[in-house]
Amino acid sequence: MRSAGGFLVLGLALLLGGCGFTGGGADEDALEVAVTIPPRAAWSPASDDALLLQRLGVTETLVHAGADGGARPGLAESWQRTAPTEWRFTLAAGLRFQSGEPVTAQAAADSIERVVHAPAPPRALNGTVERATALDERTLAVRTTGPDPILPQRLGAANAAVLAPAAIRPDGSVDPAKGVGTGPFEITAVDGDRSAQLRRYDGHRGGPAKLARVEVRFVPDASARVNGLRSGEFDLIDKVPVAQLGEIRADPALRADAVDLPRTTALHLNTAGGPFADPRLRAAARAAIDRAGLVSGVLQGQGVAASRYFGPAVPWSSQHPPPAPDPAAARRAVTEVGGGAPIPITIGTYPDRPELPALTTVVADELGRAGFAVRIVQEPAGSIEPRILSGELDAAVYSRNQLVDVPDAAAHLASDFSCRGGFGLDHFCSPELDALLAELPAISDPARRAEVFRRADDLLADRIAGIPLVHEQQRFAYRDAVRGVPADPLEREFLTKEVELG
Repeated sequence: MRSAGGFLVLGLALLLGGCGFTGGGADEDALEVAVTIPPRAAWSPASDDALLLQRLGVTETLVHAGADGGARPGLAESWQRTAPTEWRFTLAAGLRFQSGEPVTAQAAADSIERVVHAPAPPRALNGTVERATALDERTLAVRTTGPDPILPQRLGAANAAVLAPAAIRPDGSVDPAKGVGTGPFEITAVDGDRSAQLRRYDGHRGGPAKLARVEVRFVPDASARVNGLRSGEFDLIDKVPVAQLGEIRADPALRADAVDLPRTTALHLNTAGGPFADPRLRAAARAAIDRAGLVSGVLQGQGVAASRYFGPAVPWSSQHPPPAPDPAAARRAVTEVGGGAPIPITIGTYPDRPELPALTTVVADELGRAGFAVRIVQEPAGSIEPRILSGELDAAVYSRNQLVDVPDAAAHLASDFSCRGGFGLDHFCSPELDALLAELPAISDPARRAEVFRRADDLLADRIAGIPLVHEQQRFAYRDAVRGVPADPLEREFLTKEVELG
């Protein structure tokens, strides 16, 4: 029989534990993490779920591809190009999956084959890899459809992670809780798109992680993530909006860090039709916009004003501070072209990234004072994209990650700005730019490729193929006891073996 005092102590313990009194969330021994994007494709390696597995420290790739455009050993200790369309990779010795199985060249080849032959192959490998073949236990050959000097960097994409055979179901889908990867953490349980439980994988080749367990919650709502951090429900959260940064920094028990991203928000202009086919009006729009003011005002200083598409997160940036706006010159140019009448334009944007509508409002106001009659159309990204790409809209405030799949700018430049690009928000076509891009298949040296990227960026600025506005940052926040969270500009690393909870 319990005494009254015993019931009181038990009740108090339950109350404090349920309220997250200690700041450790539901499990005192686990790091409590809230991330924005849940698994959306049943953990398919051909989908963006592959990036989630990599960010959680579960899977690894043959090669580590850095934001500098270089490639470093991962599960492969070395590689060489044996023919114009063939590379060979040698695995490090003694590797094991979290399932206990040895990491073999056959498992690596099967992992690559699985994604390149998926119904919707991942962007990094689509159309580039012909086949992957195991030559012996530790050597695999990867044949490409054409000469590809950056195949190692492509195989650093999360979709190319080497997966354990035991985690592959008969239908080819992945069971992430069957020791799927080789990273410092293994998944022990998944609750749909709500949560996942991780534990330390003691057999990791780089040594054991400092954390024994991690509880991950998928929380798309930014306010819920921030409120959970402030209340002690979470220890670490990602993707903190600018508008809520002040709440975190006002709390002495919390910290917030930021990293420059290879992501630029620009006013993309339809250069092939409508008002902005006239370079005089493109120049007027550029002169009207105060890009430094957008950063200091709308983004509260969290970003870098842009004069080129490539910014401080990449080594091939030729970034200079943008010139001060010249509203008077902008007004004169618009008056000259329009004969004194306002020139109507329609600008599209989307609310999926919370800062974009506010940036669009300020840009529209500045263009309005220059003599444009501006109408704003705001729709979800999936709805507004077809309207931009079809040429229906005159302009769009849109955010683009230039290195989303491969830390090399060739794919982005070809997709967004070449005459045959598939995502030409600016409807831009320049034989001179296409000639620059045609040099890249023969160039493997990162420094020489970087010089081509700089020349391409300067050409885009000279022709006013859109108006880069701001280079973005990513912000994450954590309780004061958390240490070692990496600031990764490629957003591939989040939970690493160095993260700890003091």
